[in-house]
Amino acid sequence: MNVNHHTKYNSQHIDEADYLVIDVETTGLSADRGDRVCEIGAVKLRGGAIIETYGTLIDPQQPISAGAYAVNGISPQMLIDAPLFSDIAEKLWTMMHNSILVAYNAPFDLSFFTSEFRLIGFPKISNIVVDALALARQLLPGLQTYKQENVARIAGISFPVKHRALEDATTTAQLFTIFTTILKAHDCGKVSDLHRRDLAQVLNNRRLSIVNDALSARQKLWIKYLSPLNAEITDRVVTPKECFTDQVGKNRATYLIAHCHSTDAERNFRIDRILDLRMV
Repeated sequence: MNVNHHTKYNSQHIDEADYLVIDVETTGLSADRGDRVCEIGAVKLRGGAIIETYGTLIDPQQPISAGAYAVNGISPQMLIDAPLFSDIAEKLWTMMHNSILVAYNAPFDLSFFTSEFRLIGFPKISNIVVDALALARQLLPGLQTYKQENVARIAGISFPVKHRALEDATTTAQLFTIFTTILKAHDCGKVSDLHRRDLAQVLNNRRLSIVNDALSARQKLWIKYLSPLNAEITDRVVTPKECFTDQVGKNRATYLIAHCHSTDAERNFRIDRILDLRMV
């Protein structure tokens, strides 16, 4: 993709773009130091739906480090009949065509992805890249850890297999779909919004606008709320009473005081942890 293509994609609606979600398992932690890919998973998304998946072990042509084996459990015996990366490169390149690349902790996966294609003489990867981990940090504030399995569990996604490429890519695809749903609910529906660093503030302003409208109209709100303490996301109907701002560590946070009809009690809800809301 050249610069003009990037401009076209950035102005595109999130649901109109194709995405290729990737995950790699590797022989070690650094492509720059010669570590290689030993498994890859790829999930193609269009309009929020999975339209294609691909996963395979790959012969890395070098030993897997003890540290990597402890994480992914991929043994030399499992790789005996595995293809070389060069054998599956055309398949991946075709899946990447006109797609935005998505990964959880994208700098790690893309460093290996780029290195493998470079080693076999392919052109430089120029696709737009979206880091699902960066989105998680902005859209789900206050979590104790942003490890993929923890974020998936809180989001209600089953996480039966850890650190196998296709399963992890599928989980990332599910998380990415949840994140884009949150963005669209707050009128952030362009591909360019996936790269914003001010999403927390933009979304807070949108939430406060809806809360203030509900207060003025004396109407109830349906909210989807993230509770880091309980590590869960719940749906609630609340009757707003007022908002206030308080100091939280070095930052200030805005709260909604409301009667929660789920618990039949008054509760304080941090505005930045309301993932979706609408008047009912």
